[in-house]
Amino acid sequence: MLYVPVIPPQPPSPRTRELADLLTRAIDEYRKYHPNVSTAEVRAALRMASMRSSGTIPARVWALTGVSVALVLGVVVAFLVAGAGGMPGNAVPVVAVSVVVFGLVVVLTLLKSRGG
Repeated sequence: MLYVPVIPPQPPSPRTRELADLLTRAIDEYRKYHPNVSTAEVRAALRMASMRSSGTIPARVWALTGVSVALVLGVVVAFLVAGAGGMPGNAVPVVAVSVVVFGLVVVLTLLKSRGG
């Protein structure tokens, strides 16, 4: 016989219930003055508020920053290698443009994956 432990969900704390009540009242008041606001907009606003209040930087921002830095370094390295004679002069623009295009594709892919 297989035994699977089940942990019952914990009831929300009083502070959690109080915060939920405050948020509900704020949303209801906003909807009173803006009756055409959608549920998706409310969810997006709550998500933005929770990200702002947590103080953490989302992983997408770090990814975009990393891709941007790699993009700039790739272009700089291409020009340095060309200046040192390691690459024919007419190949430098091709390499630089390739690095920029690849970087833009990655950045656009990350931005599109936001779900918006």
